[in-house]
Amino acid sequence: MRERLKKYIFLIFIISIISYGISEYYSRKIEGEVEVYKQRNEIVYNTYRVLYHMTAIKEVLYTIQYGMFQSDYVIKEHLKELDEVIENLSREISYVFYTGKDDDLFRSYAHHVEVIANLSPKIIEKVNFILTHQEENIKMEALKEAIEGGEGLEIFFYEIDDFLDTENSRITESIPLLILKARRIRNLTGILFFISVIITAYVMFYSCKGFRGMSAFIKSIKGGDYSCKIDGNNEACVKLVASGFNTVLGKIKEGEKESESMTITDPLTGVYNRRYFDLRIHEEINRCVRYSTIFSISMIDIDHFKQINDTFGHQVGDAVLKEVVMLIKQNIRDTDIVARYGGEEFMVIYPCTPRSGVLTQVERLRTIIEAHKFADLEGQVTVSIGAADSAGKSSPEQIIQEADSSLYAAKRNGRNRCVIVGITA
Repeated sequence: MRERLKKYIFLIFIISIISYGISEYYSRKIEGEVEVYKQRNEIVYNTYRVLYHMTAIKEVLYTIQYGMFQSDYVIKEHLKELDEVIENLSREISYVFYTGKDDDLFRSYAHHVEVIANLSPKIIEKVNFILTHQEENIKMEALKEAIEGGEGLEIFFYEIDDFLDTENSRITESIPLLILKARRIRNLTGILFFISVIITAYVMFYSCKGFRGMSAFIKSIKGGDYSCKIDGNNEACVKLVASGFNTVLGKIKEGEKESESMTITDPLTGVYNRRYFDLRIHEEINRCVRYSTIFSISMIDIDHFKQINDTFGHQVGDAVLKEVVMLIKQNIRDTDIVARYGGEEFMVIYPCTPRSGVLTQVERLRTIIEAHKFADLEGQVTVSIGAADSAGKSSPEQIIQEADSSLYAAKRNGRNRCVIVGITA
């Protein structure tokens, strides 16, 4: 009987090791794919920045040519950032080549970027020479060469522009596929694990007296609950099996957490989460640079939300969050994007909306929330809102910082108000 028991336990151990090995292998593979798409997303973003800075430098050169140049501060900032962005681009493109995730389109694109990276230092050198040289004839000759060099890069800009559309679509479509892969890994691991559960049940029923003690555990596993644990009794076989099962369960729960982190929705409110918000605001800033449009964001914070939780409990607090989300979704456009930024803070992105337009929308939303009768509260709930637009900004961080400053001003001035760049609705 003991020899037979040892064989069964050894078989369970082998199945558990295979299950863990398969899960670990594919998890690492997905992590590698996620990192590649992260780098490709950074490549798209930095390419937009290169186009933006090169266009700005060319415009300044025209102002010098026509005698309208006033200050060299702006162009020096563009030159500095252009050099940094090109360095980042080269590093990110090298990473994609190193991982072997390049294709014909990417190699063509990388070639164009390499041409721009090689010619840009020469243009930068010419511009610095123009800014520092005093003799007019030599200065104008260098200016002419710099403008011709910038115009010579335009054909590469057009080719890159086509690539960016394709790459943006590819990155957007790949995120759901990665989530699907993660779920398949969990399903595969669960099947192997269930096989080992059946074998263990057989072993414990015929070889151990501890089978009855495991019946509740097996029922939980069949119901999809992996949070339980086996408490081994004094029998050696039960202790050994319990230790192996608890180890495998820990690995499965770790895999579940990794899969959850890849989702794009907030589980409580059902709106997008911060991960998705960060991705979309990068897309909006890229679109803003490319098409010279303006978009806005608002940062919405529920006033005194901690008091609601402390007074009525977290269940009521969760219900308030859901009702606030419902009011936000009912009073924004179909093209607007709402996301839970953290705690009781929400972000809304308003595509193609300037400062004046977003201030009207957020003030209307504020009054609707203030007048709403919440189901589980006797008093009213108010919100403070800070807003900002993308005008004059080249990164998501600048827009978020401005909205955060506006929100702070709204709270400091008494809450239950909307502020955008010092202007209170």
